[in-house]
Amino acid sequence: MFSRKVLPGVIASSLMLPAIPSWSQLEEVIVTARKREESVLNVPVAVTAFSGDQLTQFGTDNMYSLTERVPGFVMGTQVGSIGPTPSLRGIGSGTLNPTLDQSVSLNVDGQGFTQALAFSSAVFDMASMEVLRGPQSLFYGKNSTAGVISINTMDPGDELELEFTTGYEPEAEEWLYSAIASGPITDTLGMRVAAQFTEMEGFFDNDGVGDGVSSFDPKYPQTPNKEELFLRGTLVWEPTNSFSAKLKANYNKTDIDGNGGAGQMISCPDGFGTNIASPPMDPTIVGTVGYFYGTTDVQWFTDSEDCKLDESLAVVDMNPDNPLYTGIRNNGVPFYDLEQYFGSLQLDWEITENLSLASVTAYADAEHNVMINGGQSGYAGPLIVADTNFSREDFTQEFRLTSNYSGDWNFMAGAYYQDGEMANRTGLFFFGPRDKGYLPIDIETQALFGQVMWQALENVELAAGARWTNEEREFNPVNLATGEDFPIESYVTDKLDADNVSPEFSITYTPTDTLTFFGSYRKAFKSGSWDTVSNPRGFDLSFEDEEVEGYEGGMKTMLADSTVALNSSAYYYEYDNLQVGANESTPDGFLIRTLNAATATVWGVDMDVTWAPPAVDGLELFAVVNYNNAEYDNFDNALCWGGQTAAQGCDRNLDPNTGLYTSQDLSGRDLLRAPEWGATFGFTWENEVADNMVLSVGATTLWSDEYATNTLLRDDMYQDAYFKASASVGLRAATGAWEVQLIGKNLNDEITSGNCTNYNGQYNNLPGTVITGSPTGEVGIGGVDELTCIAERGRELWLKVTIRPSAWM
Repeated sequence: MFSRKVLPGVIASSLMLPAIPSWSQLEEVIVTARKREESVLNVPVAVTAFSGDQLTQFGTDNMYSLTERVPGFVMGTQVGSIGPTPSLRGIGSGTLNPTLDQSVSLNVDGQGFTQALAFSSAVFDMASMEVLRGPQSLFYGKNSTAGVISINTMDPGDELELEFTTGYEPEAEEWLYSAIASGPITDTLGMRVAAQFTEMEGFFDNDGVGDGVSSFDPKYPQTPNKEELFLRGTLVWEPTNSFSAKLKANYNKTDIDGNGGAGQMISCPDGFGTNIASPPMDPTIVGTVGYFYGTTDVQWFTDSEDCKLDESLAVVDMNPDNPLYTGIRNNGVPFYDLEQYFGSLQLDWEITENLSLASVTAYADAEHNVMINGGQSGYAGPLIVADTNFSREDFTQEFRLTSNYSGDWNFMAGAYYQDGEMANRTGLFFFGPRDKGYLPIDIETQALFGQVMWQALENVELAAGARWTNEEREFNPVNLATGEDFPIESYVTDKLDADNVSPEFSITYTPTDTLTFFGSYRKAFKSGSWDTVSNPRGFDLSFEDEEVEGYEGGMKTMLADSTVALNSSAYYYEYDNLQVGANESTPDGFLIRTLNAATATVWGVDMDVTWAPPAVDGLELFAVVNYNNAEYDNFDNALCWGGQTAAQGCDRNLDPNTGLYTSQDLSGRDLLRAPEWGATFGFTWENEVADNMVLSVGATTLWSDEYATNTLLRDDMYQDAYFKASASVGLRAATGAWEVQLIGKNLNDEITSGNCTNYNGQYNNLPGTVITGSPTGEVGIGGVDELTCIAERGRELWLKVTIRPSAWM
């Protein structure tokens, strides 16, 4: 009764990656892109589908490795509680703001997530994964203006399953241990428990050298020095053929010692020397720096800093005995601690043979503590240390009534409720401890949604639907030093009320069983919020909703007796009030601003082909190409980088008090993380090679065009084009009793980044060192901003051994 079959093969409207069957035809895949089981060949949605076996074969165990399977999907990483930042088709956030909802949302077993930290959880014990491209407001809730990643985890089956896996990766000195126990408890009740633990020394070297006065050598010379535990429990109860209940409970704990998530310097336009007393500066600043550092000839860069994107960085620990860091936590050693609890209860009731009711009740609680070297200094201790705590708690309830009549009309109707709170607790050391703030945002959301499907002709389906959403957010920041609320004048807006209707229309034409044409029109929105990375500073911290509307259409077909799958799709979307981020140095520290870019347009084409040669059982060849044009139509209020002159484009919004410009015009320029071209190609093969043994081999290569890693679009703020090649070899018993895998990811060891931050690293954001927006070309002694990036993991070489004792029973 508890069997949850994972269909082999994969067909996608925008991407088709192969399964590993031992026959010569591609198998049909069933997806739930419209919250009902449908063939991916017929659903009018651009969806990329993977089975659990496909994810396991190439070691796709996190969102970063998923980028190698889906062209146009790019991950970035930001410091602190901002966390992973996904982008699809060039749409994704790029601001250092933990209380910003992501444009790409995550859905796990029917439970939705929009905060970036959710994307850091391991992809483990998966049944299937679907990547839905483009706006998705109707079936997967609000706040999905770029797409949805939908994951279904494994359920208990009809028989006992026991599985134990051990793995080792030498590049990062990482060990992996996992265990799964699953099976029926009674005739109507099944249970599955899955656990995974990993520990690593780190895949990058930390070459920081402490000065002995304000800083020490890093305690952990490799980074990230990480331990991660993931637990999941599943109960499935099916007392009758018409009712089932499924409970999923998850726990995730991640601890990183040292570094805490800081990046590495990759561009240093002004070199490395620092001497604040020459040329002369404000005597107060000179004296203050001299007191904390023992000298005014301060060097924040280490001599070994090469300012290149590579496998080494330089970030020192802080000296807790220096008065600059009075009261610092963890003895001055940076750290990153994340703890997440989340789960869902899904009830499915077949009211009649053709009418079903579903209820999904979900709860999530995340707590994140992090302290980083805010200046990312490699020698002297930083002027800024960020010490923050972020929390998010959500309760959601969704109901869906779905019909499956044999006639011409069907429908789906539902309701959604959310009660949530997220809060950032700010902590800053800047010339000594600064006031801490508690910056909470309360969220209450109600939504109604529905769709009507009409089989207008035998081979033509018309569908129309919409989601109405009302979301209220309240912001009541507290100054923890005084225990009193910050005055509203310091943040201007304390309430946001979004009232949105997002319609969707589609037409599907299926002239044959193996040929489909589809077209759709969609609208979606993403809620506005507030900047909470630092305490209120006297300007409006709020930003508006992001909205999108546009069109998508394509063709899906199976040819040559289902041995060839060929698909293509085209899309055009217009974004209004796109939420983007910029970084700003001020006399009171380093600020992050989330801005609403006026408009942006994204259009492109996806094409893919998969071939299973009839002459070679188990072989599949695949190729995927994505062309994406993503540009700002109008963005004339973008901030400038530090030291940018009017002649370099910082020539908008003159400040009459300073005589300096404050903004630049980026209209017509690229969006963040938006490669114009991307492609994936490779093969898989699986077959019996000896009595009772099966060999599987696979290889896949991603090519990505260059893309911007920072919203401000300076020439050095681009990731160069790159290849990433991966391969796997596996040998297993035909009974499944044992399996050995060799998995190589990013074999060519390409170091890349999806997010970079500009700041004045040479003078560690010291006030008064940089002049920005000068009409006469002045830049100040600090020169122009340096650039620091968080690099993604390089080469991985995994050996994994799995045994399944239940196969011997």
